[in-house]
Amino acid sequence: MRLTQQQLETHLWGAANILRGKTAGQDYKNYILSLMFYKRLCDQWECEADEAIAELEKQQGRAFTEPQKAIFRRRGEHRFSIPEGARWGDVQAASTNLGEVLTKAMRAVASANEELRGVFTVDWNQPAPDGSGRPLIPNEVVHALIQHFDEVDLSNASVPADVLGRAYEYLIKQFADDAGAKAGEFFTPPEVVDALVRMLEPKPGDTIYDPTAGSGGMLVHSAEYLREQGHFATAAQYFAQEMNWGNAAIGKINSVLHGLEADIKAGYSTITDPQFTEAGQVRKFSLVLANFPFSDEFWWLKPEQQTDDRKKKDKLKKEVFGKEGHKDPYGRFGRGTSFAAPPAGYGDYAFILHILASLTGEGRAGIVCPQGVLFRGQPEVEEETGEFDEDGNPKVRRRKADDEHLIRHALLQGRLVDAVISLPLNVFYGAGVPACLLILRKKRPRERRDRVLLVYAARHYRELSAQNELRPQDVMRILVHYHAYGDAGKVASLVRAHGERIRRQIDRREEDDVGRLTAEYHDVAEKLADVEKRIAAARAAVAQAEGKTGAGKAEIVVSQLERQREKLAARIAERDEKIAESRRRAESDRQDVTKVGEELEALYADPDELLKHARVVGLDEIAENEFNLNIPRYVDTFEPEPRIEVKDALKALAEAEAATKDAETHLYSLLTVAGYGAKA
Repeated sequence: MRLTQQQLETHLWGAANILRGKTAGQDYKNYILSLMFYKRLCDQWECEADEAIAELEKQQGRAFTEPQKAIFRRRGEHRFSIPEGARWGDVQAASTNLGEVLTKAMRAVASANEELRGVFTVDWNQPAPDGSGRPLIPNEVVHALIQHFDEVDLSNASVPADVLGRAYEYLIKQFADDAGAKAGEFFTPPEVVDALVRMLEPKPGDTIYDPTAGSGGMLVHSAEYLREQGHFATAAQYFAQEMNWGNAAIGKINSVLHGLEADIKAGYSTITDPQFTEAGQVRKFSLVLANFPFSDEFWWLKPEQQTDDRKKKDKLKKEVFGKEGHKDPYGRFGRGTSFAAPPAGYGDYAFILHILASLTGEGRAGIVCPQGVLFRGQPEVEEETGEFDEDGNPKVRRRKADDEHLIRHALLQGRLVDAVISLPLNVFYGAGVPACLLILRKKRPRERRDRVLLVYAARHYRELSAQNELRPQDVMRILVHYHAYGDAGKVASLVRAHGERIRRQIDRREEDDVGRLTAEYHDVAEKLADVEKRIAAARAAVAQAEGKTGAGKAEIVVSQLERQREKLAARIAERDEKIAESRRRAESDRQDVTKVGEELEALYADPDELLKHARVVGLDEIAENEFNLNIPRYVDTFEPEPRIEVKDALKALAEAEAATKDAETHLYSLLTVAGYGAKA
């Protein structure tokens, strides 16, 4: 039976519900995702074996015996090798020490396949921290998970690769929602990734690199863009580095499921130990996408050196930066390079300069940054010391420019900054600081070289309970501004192209939401249908027993069944309301796409109004502003107070005064009752 994407998602998330709370913190995501992948590998191995045997039987015109089939299974060619004793059936056959059996099986599969090294990082047999010797995850919980996953076949025969890939991404998103603030280290909202990818437009032949990969979303979205343009995902090459082993494992699985064949290195800091190097320098890539850890205070320390010992850190800081300044062994920044070393307390420019150093001569990069990189750091200034010379003139000293100012200055003077887009607050998990998208290009069109596009996109978003969300129409605004780059003549065609695509995207999201809800409440709907049948049968029994012995019992049965139906019907009503809400939201978004398109065309017909949203600014003006890129310096971000009619203000004042008098009267009456009233 072939599963729909929504049915698969519902089933997989059901596994998460079995394990939730059985492991420390948010580790359970790694257990579920790795188990799902292991089941996929085993099922696909069996499927490939069955297909090969069927083809041989067809060619030879005869059926093979079971022993013959077993021989062919061992000899058959497979995408991944699954050693004997490490297959799903072997794990399922075990009854005790399931955690140990499962861990050994997964590690055997990883050892047998170079591409899968580092994928299975979890230990299902990890002991509980109380020293009892019991496993952290009880045997019965592992058994329940194995039984749950055994209910569905995850091979291509039941679940095509693209369906499983999308379901995997859905799971990652669900885990991110569940993890809250901690999700920022492995998940970037897909709308933000989509905006970056569509601004940089991956193309065949690209080498695509993410230096802080998390769960691999940047790579996967780049591949999806290539497919959308009619190319194979493998038309580009994919590379990534991720310090956290668990997150890197999720990213590797994501890569395999989407057919990317990505090279993902794990366990090292990109800044202190870049894993892609050539002749002592970092390797060059044509496209880099990144969402690095914001403002890392100890970016210059290796992971194993980041202890709680402050004195030790201070000593290491002196060694790293030294009296002559920091010298990066890979030539990305610091002494002997074109760029100053980032300050010890802020690692943002360390990542930005690593990305810049990782670009080919025609490379481009899209980076998620804290907005502080746009304005932190002061230029060189002369300041009075408070002392005076012999002639009574105030003494002046020259204060050196801050490192971040020098780096930003060099980036701009090097004509490397193509665009900056400010984002709404709170669109990232656990990052409450204002963020922006920074677009760098090594080789820019002549007409852009001395200009920078600045977009204020912080006004438009959907407010959710836990955080804010960029809607498809909000991404559309960003993309039209970027691709137009100030040229009003391009806007109409951009609006049409993005509008058509985004409407299709909204339609798919609506279909997915409705499908998920239908799958989620499937069992409830079946139970309700069954109860309806039983009620009909029970009522028929009541009618036959009318006036006879047993009529009362039959009526009790009907009453009990009707109460069950009432509860089940309430759940179905809940489902229907959620579906209706999803459809209302989708319809609202579709209408907004049309409105946004009209607004954008109107904006570019009115230059004064456009200044409130986007500007292409010359480097001469940026120089006059001391290379400060804070967007409100160039774009009118002022939000005027809504206009209030005088009559409405007077009415509100009168109502407030009346409410005040009522409150005073009530207070005096309470005081009088309490014995504090004025005496006659």
